[in-house]
Amino acid sequence: MPDEHRFGDRSQLTETRGPVCLNCGAALSGAFCAACGQRDIPPYPGVRELAVDAISEFSGWDGRLSSTLRTLIRRPGMLTHEFLEGRRARYISPLRLYLTASLVYFVLAASAPTIRLASGREAGLRVAPTIARDSAPASRPERVGAAASAAMRDDALTPAEREAALKDIERAPALMQPFLRRAVADPLGFKRGILETMPRMLFVLLPLFAGIVALFYRGRKYPEHLYFAIHLHAFIFLALAMTELMKFTRIPLLVGVASFATVLWIPIYATLAFRRVYGGSLARTLMKEIGIGAIYAVTAAVGFVIMIYWVSIAG
Repeated sequence: MPDEHRFGDRSQLTETRGPVCLNCGAALSGAFCAACGQRDIPPYPGVRELAVDAISEFSGWDGRLSSTLRTLIRRPGMLTHEFLEGRRARYISPLRLYLTASLVYFVLAASAPTIRLASGREAGLRVAPTIARDSAPASRPERVGAAASAAMRDDALTPAEREAALKDIERAPALMQPFLRRAVADPLGFKRGILETMPRMLFVLLPLFAGIVALFYRGRKYPEHLYFAIHLHAFIFLALAMTELMKFTRIPLLVGVASFATVLWIPIYATLAFRRVYGGSLARTLMKEIGIGAIYAVTAAVGFVIMIYWVSIAG
């Protein structure tokens, strides 16, 4: 059977594109069908339509991404408030926002050059291998820690230094041996494993953070706290991504200023977001933030140790 009989007349489909939905046949009154939700796009799209559709699906770049980022950055907590009030069509979904922000951060963190912010830190990188070579002045834990730190950075250990560190690791506590051994024996694989596992660990911690917030702000449903947690973490990823982006300038002063600004910006932003979403006085909000931060710090530390141990034994 000829193609035109199987698929219909393309010109006829094009003619009906305007007033009728090509999916369900309902009358169209805008860019989307009110009956099935399909976007009004031409049949048999070309490369341009395909590219625009792919970009729109991934990033929500139909005006929603710009309004989402603008609201997220300029008005702390307002994005969560808007979603809880039901005004959601103008913004991309919280999960898409979180995944996009985390993807941007981890891509930049993995590709950004290493910047020495101060001469002392650079000197420390040069001293670490020396401690491993001259073991007399240092205790065994110091030698193991120095060797592992040097291996994880750009300072390559000599075969003799690596062999000495591995022997010292055999006398370390059993719980510490797997990741110390992996850090010394395969530093590049260890760093790669951490970078690959970190996003998943942070994603698992996200609902736990929402649960911690729920302990301090009772009387609300859990999804409300989860919305807040997703938006707050998305902002943190974007703020950290800006610091990583500054590293590409290779200007230590600029990177230092960006890092300092981020350290100040994040807690101020969080306080403003808490107050906008949950209300309360500044003093009461700060007290609750301290409690939430302390519990979450312990939870994140446990998660980080589990992640390191998992990467060590999985490799």
